[in-house]
Amino acid sequence: MIKLTKLALLAIMVFGSSSASAVELVLSAHAAEISQDLIKETISSHLPKQVVKLDGGYKIYAYLETADYQPGERLFSYSVQLHKRVVEAGTGKVYWVSTGGVRGHGVAVSGDTILANLGNDLVAGAESFKLDQM
Repeated sequence: MIKLTKLALLAIMVFGSSSASAVELVLSAHAAEISQDLIKETISSHLPKQVVKLDGGYKIYAYLETADYQPGERLFSYSVQLHKRVVEAGTGKVYWVSTGGVRGHGVAVSGDTILANLGNDLVAGAESFKLDQM
């Protein structure tokens, strides 16, 4: 029993911490051909390291939408934006203020192409996630 517990704790430490992200990802997806899990995985695995390490004072708000275009083609649009928690001094009301991120749109034949574009834009736009705002 003790060996099993130690093994379970080790597994949680090794596997649990490797994909853990302190910054919360809030996703709104309207793309029937792509699962939300794949979208979240693509975003999480391509976010800049400095963004992944942020605490609860930040959130990532993302959306991805697709629509019919021409036979065999889909229109797509996405946005991945970093928001910082700001508290109004007088009232204590909490606001989430956008500090930057990436957006993209286009026409694609498959969901894989859309996810590849999203991942590439996150890598290319790493400097667009501003941490020094406000």
